[in-house]
Amino acid sequence: MANKSYRKGYQFERQIFHLFQSAGFYTIRSAGSHGVFDIVAIKNAMAFGVQCKYNNHLTPAEKMAMLNAYKQFGIIPLYAHRTKGKPLIIKCLLDDSLIKPEELYKLPEKYKSSQLKHFIKLNGEG
Repeated sequence: MANKSYRKGYQFERQIFHLFQSAGFYTIRSAGSHGVFDIVAIKNAMAFGVQCKYNNHLTPAEKMAMLNAYKQFGIIPLYAHRTKGKPLIIKCLLDDSLIKPEELYKLPEKYKSSQLKHFIKLNGEG
């Protein structure tokens, strides 16, 4: 691994990956962060895309790409952030709500109805 900053970011991504796994999600990590999301977490047929930032913030372009992934594919965008010495913050970009790590298992239930409406909008009402 190249440098200390990269290692901290990598370790933070792994921490978030395992946090979602322990909450019952099927998780996929995008090695090298070449996509919109660092992690895709799936549970109850719902996909959540997670962008992880350690000591950093989302750029406007990253936020727009995450919201576009929701509009196009229905992937619910989450932003996991930690600043040195501060607690972990997980935020949903759809409604700016904060999600407690110990309540990750509730995400599919929380977004089920809005996801269904979005799915119908994407695919037509029949």
